[in-house]
Amino acid sequence: MLQKGFASILIVLIILIVGGAVTFLLFKQSNTSKPEKIETLPSSQNPDEPPLKLKSIGVEFSDFKFTKEKLQFGKLFMEYGFYIPGGNDNPAKNNPQPTFVVPLGTPVRSIVDGTVVAIPTLWSGDYSIQVTANGKIEKWIYETEHLINPKVKVGDKVIAGQMVGEVSDFNHGAPTGFGTVEIGILKGGNPPQHICPFAYLDNSIKEETFKKMGELFRSWEDYVGNQSLYKDTAVPGCLTLDPIEG
Repeated sequence: MLQKGFASILIVLIILIVGGAVTFLLFKQSNTSKPEKIETLPSSQNPDEPPLKLKSIGVEFSDFKFTKEKLQFGKLFMEYGFYIPGGNDNPAKNNPQPTFVVPLGTPVRSIVDGTVVAIPTLWSGDYSIQVTANGKIEKWIYETEHLINPKVKVGDKVIAGQMVGEVSDFNHGAPTGFGTVEIGILKGGNPPQHICPFAYLDNSIKEETFKKMGELFRSWEDYVGNQSLYKDTAVPGCLTLDPIEG
């Protein structure tokens, strides 16, 4: 009887030992196998937001030079959403691209890190440098418009702050010796829309950009003696956060 009991216990022990060894080997194999790759969309690829953040506004704040010469709209810096009256068969509209009046020869700079996807000639005879995240025509296009002497070509990789051309001298109400350049974020669709670029500044420049923007606005108002030219808004430089067609 004792022998039978001992044999039963021995069989149970063998089963436990073998089972444990098999479990250990299976566990070891599962740990050494290459894990399955899980595809996730980074937050920057949210289809409702542009994939790249601005690391430049296209010009330097030091490029703005005050002048007593007459300006078409009384400002060197026209915000996104700025109201432009109609005239000469052009309907009134809200400005879809922030617009800067700076001296001729001022470098125009890429606003993002990306790849040049197109350099179309505009109605005004100057150029737009269009950049996307991957160098392909896609939903989101980053623009610097109304520049001359392009310094890049289609397919070139650019970094924010890199000179891509010079401010244009096309007739846009700028005084003698000054030109005009615009920046924009274009969202493709039917119809295409622009969104306010200053709502998508990279964290590395956001605080300093808004600080310098506020200083520029206040200094210009003091210079011309009009304290009502610029409004306090939720996002400086954006008179609206709504998309604007165009």
